[in-house]
Amino acid sequence: MNTDEDGAEETHAGKSPQRGFFLKVWGCQMNEAEAERIGAQLRSLGWRPVADAADADLIFLHTCCVRERPERKVYGFLDSLRALKDEKPRTIIAVGGCMAQKEGARIFQRAPNVSIVVGPRRLGRLPELVGAVEQTGARQIDVALEDAQAALPEAPPTLTAFVPIIEGCTNYCAYCIVPHVRGPERSRPSREIRVEMEHLAARGCREVTLLGQNVLAYGAERRGERDFSSLLEFVHDVAGIERIRFTTSHPRDAGERFFHTVASLPKVCESLHLPLQAGHDALLAAMNRGYTVADYLRKVELAREIIPGLALSTDLIVGFPGETEEQFRASLEVYRGIRFDQAFMFAYSPRAGTAAAEMADSVAAEVKQRRLMELIEMQNAVSTEINAAAVGRVFEVLVEGPSARNPDRLSGRTRQNKLMVFDGAADLVERSVAVRATAGHVWGMEGRLAG
Repeated sequence: MNTDEDGAEETHAGKSPQRGFFLKVWGCQMNEAEAERIGAQLRSLGWRPVADAADADLIFLHTCCVRERPERKVYGFLDSLRALKDEKPRTIIAVGGCMAQKEGARIFQRAPNVSIVVGPRRLGRLPELVGAVEQTGARQIDVALEDAQAALPEAPPTLTAFVPIIEGCTNYCAYCIVPHVRGPERSRPSREIRVEMEHLAARGCREVTLLGQNVLAYGAERRGERDFSSLLEFVHDVAGIERIRFTTSHPRDAGERFFHTVASLPKVCESLHLPLQAGHDALLAAMNRGYTVADYLRKVELAREIIPGLALSTDLIVGFPGETEEQFRASLEVYRGIRFDQAFMFAYSPRAGTAAAEMADSVAAEVKQRRLMELIEMQNAVSTEINAAAVGRVFEVLVEGPSARNPDRLSGRTRQNKLMVFDGAADLVERSVAVRATAGHVWGMEGRLAG
């Protein structure tokens, strides 16, 4: 491949064969949003996406390190690429995201086939790093926590889109690696967010999800910037956007004004992700969450009182260091009493560098697994009951396309972020329709067109 300046211009102009890139993502919605932007960046430079890593000139792995399991999967995938790298030595393998930030040069030691390691705040430098590998053959690493001068471009147009509004975190929950790998909070200018939403709407986007490790901290570090409630009001009238979602929200920062703002803005959906993490005050204190169970319950009561039809989801951890059986049982009762619509449930996994990693991990692995299975069984029953109780109600559904399980049926999401599967014609895709729920399941609902 010609890597001199003239050759680079010819590739960008489409005069020489397009190079292919393969993109694989692990982790949260922020990672998904960044991966979409990485793809847009590469396409703008003349690269083309390929469906198989074997056909790629660049393999980019966008990674997560919140728990140990995603890290193991990344290293396993890198192992599977060794033969490919031997067969096609000019293939560039890059590891980006939170695991890249956490592991740094250790990735080169464990996976010698990797050429680039780039942290989440340096993703804008990816083309430069790729060019350096092509020109010199030397490995490249950039895991600085300062933002790269070259920002990632907007995501490509889709029916629904993620719009990052704030990155980083300064809460330092005892179990969480995010502040260490994402750095301190940095809010995007509100005008920039609105312009991106206008661009997305002009290209057919109907629903946006505003993203951040804690969206409720938006604007706090920028003098003169709007706070999150004011941001919602500022972007609410963007023409063409019909729905606005957001995630995630720290319970400590959720207050009455925020709930009233959500309730007062018709485009903002009645769906709130409010991670509780533990249902016992001693565990919450050890986790450095900054609230008690009673605090959380008061906020849930207030949110449900102010926002009619609210669906509440959460994150829950079992087996945190020191968790006793009595504390686990008490937590189960708290969760059962709250009745979350949905919960993302995990067994505690120690992360080096966090405060909890220094605590004695006193809960045996088999105990964690047993508690997790019991929690999942309880929450699945609650979710099914809530969805079954909705039978007969009519929901607004934004139709996304054929059902993944049955392509002869359509699927979409309600304003409460519930999956709805129903019979309908293909011309309903990308439209909002009224659907009456006919059956409730743990994963969502089935229905039929109303009216």
